[in-house]
Amino acid sequence: MIRKNILQLLAVSLLTLSFISCNSRKEIKRPRDPWVFRSVLDSKPRMITVALNDNLYVAYSAQTCELYKAWKGGVIFDGAVYTTHHGPQPSSKGYAYFVQQDEDFWYLVRGENESPAKTNFKGYSIKNDKVTFHFELSDENGNTVLMDETPEYESRGDQPGLTRTFQIVNATVETKVKIKTKLSNLQQPDDYSSTGDLKVIKSNEKKDAKGTTHEVDVEVLLNAQDKTNLQVYFHPGFEEKVEEKEAQPVDVVAQGASLIETSDCKTCHNEKVKTVGPAYLDIAKKYASTEANLNTLAEKVIDGGSGNWGAVPMSAHPDLTPEDAAKMITYVLSLDGEKFETKVEGNNNITAGKSFVTVDLDEKNAFEQLDANKEYPGLATSIYTLESSGNDLYELPKQRDPIYTMVAPVLHFNQESFKNAPRSRENMLLHAKGFITVEKDDNFVFRLVSDDGSRMWLDNKMLIDNDGFHSAQPKEAEITLKKGKHPVEVIYYQGAGDLMLSLQWATHDKGAFTVIEENNFVHTKSHFKRSIPYVSMDKLVKNVPGDKRDEAGLHPSFKLEQARPSTFEPKVGGMDFLSDSSLIVCTWDSTGPVYKLEGVTRHDPEKIKVTRIASGLAEPLGVKVVNDTLYVLQKQELTRLLDTDRDGIIDEYQTVCDGWKVSANFHEFAFGLAYKDGYFYAALATAINPGGASTQPQIPDRGKVIKISKKDGSFEFIASGLRTPNGINVDVAGELFVTDNQGDWVPSSKLLHIIPGAWYGSRSVDPEGTATLKEKLPVVWLPQDDIGNSPSQPVPINVGPYKGQMLHGEVTHGGFKRVFMEKVNGDYQGVVFRFTQGLEGGVNRAVWGSDGALYAGMIGNPGNWSHAGGKWFGLQKMIWTGNPTFEMLAVRAKTNGMEIEMTEPIADGDGNAIEDYEVKQWYYKPTADYGGPKLDERKLAVKSVNVSADRKKVFLAIDGMQPNHIVYIRLKGVFKSKANLSLWATEAWYTLNQIPQHTPGFTSPQVKIAANTLTEAEVKEGWKLLFDGKTTAGWRSYKREKTGSAWVVRDGALTLNKPFNAPNNLEGGDIITVDEYENYELALEWKIEKCGNSGIIFNVVEANEYNAVWQTGPEMQILDNLCHPDARIEKHRAGDLYDLIESNFVAVNPVGEWNRIRLIANRGKYEFWLNGHRVVSFEMNTQAWNDLVSKSKFKDMPGFGKSRKGHIALQDHGNQVWFRNVKIKVIK
Repeated sequence: MIRKNILQLLAVSLLTLSFISCNSRKEIKRPRDPWVFRSVLDSKPRMITVALNDNLYVAYSAQTCELYKAWKGGVIFDGAVYTTHHGPQPSSKGYAYFVQQDEDFWYLVRGENESPAKTNFKGYSIKNDKVTFHFELSDENGNTVLMDETPEYESRGDQPGLTRTFQIVNATVETKVKIKTKLSNLQQPDDYSSTGDLKVIKSNEKKDAKGTTHEVDVEVLLNAQDKTNLQVYFHPGFEEKVEEKEAQPVDVVAQGASLIETSDCKTCHNEKVKTVGPAYLDIAKKYASTEANLNTLAEKVIDGGSGNWGAVPMSAHPDLTPEDAAKMITYVLSLDGEKFETKVEGNNNITAGKSFVTVDLDEKNAFEQLDANKEYPGLATSIYTLESSGNDLYELPKQRDPIYTMVAPVLHFNQESFKNAPRSRENMLLHAKGFITVEKDDNFVFRLVSDDGSRMWLDNKMLIDNDGFHSAQPKEAEITLKKGKHPVEVIYYQGAGDLMLSLQWATHDKGAFTVIEENNFVHTKSHFKRSIPYVSMDKLVKNVPGDKRDEAGLHPSFKLEQARPSTFEPKVGGMDFLSDSSLIVCTWDSTGPVYKLEGVTRHDPEKIKVTRIASGLAEPLGVKVVNDTLYVLQKQELTRLLDTDRDGIIDEYQTVCDGWKVSANFHEFAFGLAYKDGYFYAALATAINPGGASTQPQIPDRGKVIKISKKDGSFEFIASGLRTPNGINVDVAGELFVTDNQGDWVPSSKLLHIIPGAWYGSRSVDPEGTATLKEKLPVVWLPQDDIGNSPSQPVPINVGPYKGQMLHGEVTHGGFKRVFMEKVNGDYQGVVFRFTQGLEGGVNRAVWGSDGALYAGMIGNPGNWSHAGGKWFGLQKMIWTGNPTFEMLAVRAKTNGMEIEMTEPIADGDGNAIEDYEVKQWYYKPTADYGGPKLDERKLAVKSVNVSADRKKVFLAIDGMQPNHIVYIRLKGVFKSKANLSLWATEAWYTLNQIPQHTPGFTSPQVKIAANTLTEAEVKEGWKLLFDGKTTAGWRSYKREKTGSAWVVRDGALTLNKPFNAPNNLEGGDIITVDEYENYELALEWKIEKCGNSGIIFNVVEANEYNAVWQTGPEMQILDNLCHPDARIEKHRAGDLYDLIESNFVAVNPVGEWNRIRLIANRGKYEFWLNGHRVVSFEMNTQAWNDLVSKSKFKDMPGFGKSRKGHIALQDHGNQVWFRNVKIKVIK
């Protein structure tokens, strides 16, 4: 009994000890997360760093399958994905215990023979807080051995140690494995041990000023059956001598160079080569080294925008201090060798030794108080903005109103002369007028100095022409003048950078040039031109969304939902779905993670469960799910991810393929990932230098499409000649497509159909070997900044009328673009359209979900690697609603023109005229320069317009089309659908590689409908003419029996004969319809003379208490937005509900062109349509309406906007205006 109890107690004790042992295993604390990670390290590609302990980091090479380095101190994470810097890559820092020499490490031994082993990296696993690397070793006879190695940190006292555990996984009895290595930085000669057969080859003592360490060369024959440990304890490192830090260089140029080196400038700029932006050297040559230029350019670096640095907008840098920006510009301006002048005044040769003057600019037209019969000292001067100024800048004062006026005592200005008016510092024009007085007959040499261009007129004749964008330079002219006053006029324009204008003279008596003083100038009131407040051009000129600009947000046939919780901010590098509808996302960020998102197909983003299932991958830019197995494309490897213990976290990172050659260049991305019939497809970017120029020489494997077997990882290159192919996918037919980005040898971005063996145009990898190759032309060119900038992943469309077409994302241009393709002579070519904006960032990846939604993943980085105004991350889904969208569905090439297919029938009367279409063509030529211009750009003549019976197709017969050109089509007229939908986007870019033969377009010429007539269809719909084109019948002046004599009919238009430049005393007045209307649709066309004003007023009441139509009737404004002063006032511009509601956007055509309006009144609800676009909508007789009126100029008019019906009026505002095709349909 006692013996039994003892045995029971012993069993319990053993069980307890076993339990305690199993549950008291010390958790290993690693110094960072992820603690195993891939990257370039110390300029070596395919490195895997393991952060074992604060005192021990180790790095293995996946190329040589051996330990590269052991050290303490960690990693400096620098580069685009870590710090946004382009060029640098991670590097180790601190005290190195061990660095592998350039010698063989692995050997296979068979009998008496041993030979260096060939290595193949098979991946690694992370289990129980330990990492194990998997290698394959082989010899020339085909013998193979699978090896595992597990590194771990050990310590002994203050000595850090490394234990490397080797395990032969499979090997024949005859094959043994040996390693040869150097054990370095030992504190004692015997600070190492092994459980294998270790042999010392040689040992050495190393002495230096810091102390003594030991190193030993060993070889170890590994155990065949058991694990083999190789344990080393290192010297902990010597105390570092504290040295005073070297002071920052006082040389401002050197400081500026250092700041640029660590900034994002290198994203877009190279020192000597033009890339996305101009070369620094070109900037230095363009701008003189002056303090004014330094300040201007430094401000531009901080504020961003285009102009000073080139046409491509530069990112803003709001966190950059003015001091640092100035240092950077000092460096840039130094590159041309020009000595820096701190002040322009120091250059007496140009300034005539006189300090520049400061003047106050006037916005209130104080000159109007002057006596018109008096003369005043100085010159009457006006300042204009150069926005939308046209080609002839010197005509601007005749065409526009100034934004400031002033009296210039002298013409001697620089950057600091107009401090009270910031808009005068760049993109401005100065116009000075008056008289110059001379005291006696004499010969004068006039000198006009300017930066940029200027001209001078004297006695109404041009005397000096100093035109052009240039730094400060003088031009001189000699003339004989009589005593007295002479009319003088100077026009000067300033682009960007330095500003200088100086008017000087010299006489025979006084040989030196002097600035002409104030007592030599006079002006009168008549020399001034009234200024108007500054309003940016986008508030005045046509800016319809989708017409030569971004669309108005999200595509109307979709709705948008977040596909991420607000706490998850992924920079999406790849996406795909598991069979359970979970979304797998890999992200391009510093931790290289892969996430699993559960619940994305539901409609509550905050309930989406996000789990990081893998990490430490190197800049993954592609993921694919095949039979619920995950494959991720890292920068330098295709990797299979496995969860072997089924805990939801990846523990096996298996190498599928890493056979392509790589370097440490930051731009050698691998883009993907497509899959078809057992093979993966990816695209490899070329190496580039910071700023965008191609690296030379290139690794031969770059710029290619790679095909990889899922079964065994074997690979082949199937296409070449690419640059930055950030998008690859198969379409619905299984064809492979790639998008490529602009650069050298790629004049504009493009979408390519991948054909095995084809070469796609970039010569940067092999200039000589590709010299005689014929380029495979793109399916579509994506003209730079018109419709593309950084195209990303293509994805086939599977919804709506767009099925079978292709979308592709855009990182920089934003949103998605849509491509329709057709085959001509067996090759794809096609057309690209705008499709959607409205997403939270630049689109990098896209995938269709099991719920039928299109999932869009966003990304961003400084420079041109992001969408302006968008986030640098994002994940959203576009859900098809089926709502119709009116847009071009397809464009097809025909032998004699282009056929346009619409998604919806075009409304009767729209799109029938040649004038409704704009057609151009150009071509590109690849060169070694970054990007390329449109060559031989020209308009093409449309001979006829043919519309199909269902009004869904239009064939344009076109003269002059040429193969290998881009044909650009813009629907510039008024287009709406039969269902009254506005046109979503107006432009199409067709890549006409080949013109199809014997395939003419259909013939259905449109009969031009005479003005002021109704079609049969309109008559059936109930339309009635309000103007017959011949008489003023149906109209009368307000409170009169007939129209005033100023209202006449000319050339089929109802015209108010009151020209702006030829006033008359004819009686006009506002005219009204004879009848009253309540629920109706009014349509008409109008045009206005230059600087004109008029309006369409409705619900007008004739009663004794009212004297004018505007006392009761609201107005749809008619105006010349560019010239009339009212345009400077919000809610007073063309299309506005006058003084009440501003238009959604500007839809008015330029002066002299007809505008089409629709005014719809339906039971108190109103819509204004201008040129096919709804610009204003509102409801009357509501509290909101009353509130609007109470805050307007009509607040004291008790009858304004109260009537539900009334007359329709055309306004006499004292300017010439024309109306035609005036018709109305009563809504019942």
